[in-house]
Amino acid sequence: MIACASMICGLILLFVAFLGPWYTISGSGLLEANYNVRLYLTRMEIQGTFSGQDISLSMGYAEAKLNTPNTDVNMESFTAINTAMYLTLLAMVTALITIICMAAFVFNKGKPNTMKLLGGLFGLLTFFLALVPALYFMSTGFVENSSGFWFSQSALGVHLSGSPGYAWYLMIAVAIIAVISVVAILIKKIVPEGASSEKLPPSTN
Repeated sequence: MIACASMICGLILLFVAFLGPWYTISGSGLLEANYNVRLYLTRMEIQGTFSGQDISLSMGYAEAKLNTPNTDVNMESFTAINTAMYLTLLAMVTALITIICMAAFVFNKGKPNTMKLLGGLFGLLTFFLALVPALYFMSTGFVENSSGFWFSQSALGVHLSGSPGYAWYLMIAVAIIAVISVVAILIKKIVPEGASSEKLPPSTN
C-alpha cells in the first residue's frame, strides 16, 4: 500500500514538473538590460528590462529561435528540452501503469505474481524516464560559453547566472520515489488467499 501511495505522489510531482520551469537564467549589464529567462518543457518565458523598456514574453521554442532577443540563450539546447518533454510524458504513462498494477496487487485483482512483477517493471521504467532527462539537462549548455550547469560569471560589465528550476529537482525526487516503490513492492510477500483466517483449536471446556 505504501508503494502504491508513493507512486501516486510521484505521478503528481511529474505533472507539476511538466508544467514548471526546468532552468532559469538571469542576466544584467549590457544596454541597461536586466532579465530573467525561464525554460519550460513547452515554452520559454522572458521578463525584464531592455534599453529602459519592460519586456514580458512567452513563446514556444520554434518561435523563440526566430524572435528571441539577445539573452545569450543557446538555441541548440532547445533540442534537449524537446527530448525531455517526451521522456517526461512517457514517465507519466509508466507511472500510471505502475499505480494500476500495484493497486491490483494490493487489492488482489488479477494474478498477484503478474501484478507484482509488472508494477516493479513499470516502476523501474519510471525511474529511468525521470532520471534520464534530468541527467540530460545537466550535460546541456543552456547559455553560450557558460562554465557549468550551475554557474555565475561576469565579464566586461555583463553578469550571467544559471541554475535548474524547481521542476528539475522534482524529477530527481520522482526517480528516488520510483526506485523506493519498486523495492517496496518486490520485497512484499504474496499472502495466499485464506492464510489470514487461522484455524482455532477446539474448545477444551
